[in-house]
Amino acid sequence: MANTDLSTEAKILEAANSIFLQFGYHGTTLQQIATHAGVNTAAIHYYFRTKDNIYSIVLVNNLSGLLDAINRHGIYPVNKSKAPTIPYFTQNAETECIAWFLINETRTNNQFIREMIRTNDKLSNLITSIFSYPENLEILKNLIASQFLKIVDQNLMGKSDSIETAL
Repeated sequence: MANTDLSTEAKILEAANSIFLQFGYHGTTLQQIATHAGVNTAAIHYYFRTKDNIYSIVLVNNLSGLLDAINRHGIYPVNKSKAPTIPYFTQNAETECIAWFLINETRTNNQFIREMIRTNDKLSNLITSIFSYPENLEILKNLIASQFLKIVDQNLMGKSDSIETAL
């Protein structure tokens, strides 16, 4: 549940972030957010008006967080001829969650995301800041690849365990 020290608006936003990251736009209801935040849906409508508005804030916040993480951790060495180091991104659960959220939402909610980028200057600027640089694209590619490898490893380990159990 949400932290009791937070304002109602902050509780709602924290809950929305958690629920949207887990279920995406189409899999999330305002009732889920309200329940997770410990408020009623009227409070969500009061602070954010619509599901689209709160989703837009969550999307912007997560893209901002991703860009900040890329910039903060100095992923690329001063000497650009060296390979990038991305252990932070491949071992950080929050960043992994954000990456999967962005991948899934881009895939399943493409038209809506395009419309949001077209109409929201802050979102458009963030997208440009992240995706205009080949270094950032390389980081995202490596992050996605590492996630797929983790899934494959988990599935293979699960299958070998079940095979050993069956034997």
